[in-house]
Amino acid sequence: MKKITLLTLLLCLMSTFSFAQQVVINEIDADQTGTDTGEFIELKSTNPNFSLNGYLVVLFNGNSDESYATFDLAGFSTDANGFLLLANDAFPGMDISLGADNGLQNGADAVAIYQASATSFPDGTLATTTGLIDALVYGTNDADDTGLLAALGETVQYDEAVNSNKDTESIQRNPADGTFCVGLPTPDAVNINCANTCPLVITITSVTCDTQTAGATSDTYTIVASFTGGGTETYVPTVVGGTIDVANSDDPSTSATGTIIVNAVEGTDVAYIITSANCNIQDSVVSPVCEPSSNVADIATLRQGTLGATYTLTGEAFLTYQQTFRGQKYIQDATAAILIDDNDGNITTTYTVGDGITGITGELSEFNGVMQFIPESDPGAATSTGNNLTIQTVTIADFNANSEDYESELIAFLNVSLTDADGTVTFATGTNYEISNGSETTTMRTQFFDADYIGQVIPTNQLSNIVGIASQFDNGTDVTPQIFPRDSNDFEANLSASSNTLTNVSIYPNPTNTGLVTIETASNETAAVEVYNLLGKQVISQTLTNSTLNVANLSSGVYLVKVSVEGKSATKKLVIE
Repeated sequence: MKKITLLTLLLCLMSTFSFAQQVVINEIDADQTGTDTGEFIELKSTNPNFSLNGYLVVLFNGNSDESYATFDLAGFSTDANGFLLLANDAFPGMDISLGADNGLQNGADAVAIYQASATSFPDGTLATTTGLIDALVYGTNDADDTGLLAALGETVQYDEAVNSNKDTESIQRNPADGTFCVGLPTPDAVNINCANTCPLVITITSVTCDTQTAGATSDTYTIVASFTGGGTETYVPTVVGGTIDVANSDDPSTSATGTIIVNAVEGTDVAYIITSANCNIQDSVVSPVCEPSSNVADIATLRQGTLGATYTLTGEAFLTYQQTFRGQKYIQDATAAILIDDNDGNITTTYTVGDGITGITGELSEFNGVMQFIPESDPGAATSTGNNLTIQTVTIADFNANSEDYESELIAFLNVSLTDADGTVTFATGTNYEISNGSETTTMRTQFFDADYIGQVIPTNQLSNIVGIASQFDNGTDVTPQIFPRDSNDFEANLSASSNTLTNVSIYPNPTNTGLVTIETASNETAAVEVYNLLGKQVISQTLTNSTLNVANLSSGVYLVKVSVEGKSATKKLVIE
């Protein structure tokens, strides 16, 4: 019989204790008023003084679902109460620095704990559940990042702004069930009772200048805020920098829903506080600039304007691309193009690529050498739909020499190839790739993180044209011309081969919304039929004899149909709208 010595028993007990100990994300505060210098991530261990050797904290960017910072916890332990703080430099009780400020992105993003080597998570690593101990996907009034949630095995994205008080509240773990709530921060302390959440929700619906006088600083403006969850407690509103229009406002103490109107003077920001037994809502509204806009007829004239000035684009412009990130939209007309950067969500109308938009008002600005138009209001319904978009054919030499002339326009390079292609390399987000025509090169960038070609193998053949949004990156020293393909349809395969190489096969027609391609072979010969998308990936493989090929399940785009009989082949371009 094996003897169980005292040493063996102690080792077993120690092993059991080590296995049972856990560390979790207990609280985070990603957003504060003004410059974020009060950010923190609080970890909590089951037992006090828990060694964190072998653990990492990894921060993930929701735009790409990739890591942007990793903190090795080797050499650190939780304190006597089981807490450890990663925080900004000046934060009281900080154990590990997040930097002076803005080290923690505001969302939709994520914080995760892993048991892994720090070398396993260089910046740009995709979120994974391998080695994952705990994760929190969070936002500050952001749409759910379903991709990041799935990548980390989570189902709920927690909103720091749920109480309309993101600048002064944090997201905290409920020790009873492991869910999270939002309340006043409790760093290095037991979290508040998550059941006592604020029932009142405040939403700023509009900030509007009452008058617009050139050069004046005394124009008034009106703030309209809506609320829900009223009539449940006694609420005390306080406004600094403005005045509540009591006669035209509803009382959240007695009304379940309603509107609060605040009047203020241009140049004065308004801060508001609403308190009750369970609420401490604090936020601010930045004063608009009540200057009249100058009308410009086209985008070329707009681009010649003064940075910081307000303009109204009276002519119609056409939407060429849009993404949820910062509410960005690219528009162009017959004269030029520009990027709309709508991070505040002032444009609320839903548009489709090819829509015409008229009467956009906003501020002209610039970021990293790219001209931007920041909208101040919603221009309303599309003034036309289904427009054919003009794509300019550009040589690499011309683009490299005059990239700013094409900035934000739809352009195309013909007869080019991607030099990184080797049949195995796949497209990654936020990456530069070299385009070559054999003697000259320029840069293609995967700027749009949700593009359908991300993760696809870079095509090594059947590629001749690349379409995309023209842009450039200016770091103050060098300017890098770039093209941003919008989706896989912007990679135009080399589909110039015709059926005359195989006389006993006919392929017709190029269908438009028919869903069928007719394949005719002489003498009832059997043909091998293959269909490829623009990235060279086979999407259909069949054998046919004088029959029809069903392509109804293919999405809109351009494809290559290849028909082979007895070692010979014929190819034809297939367009599905």
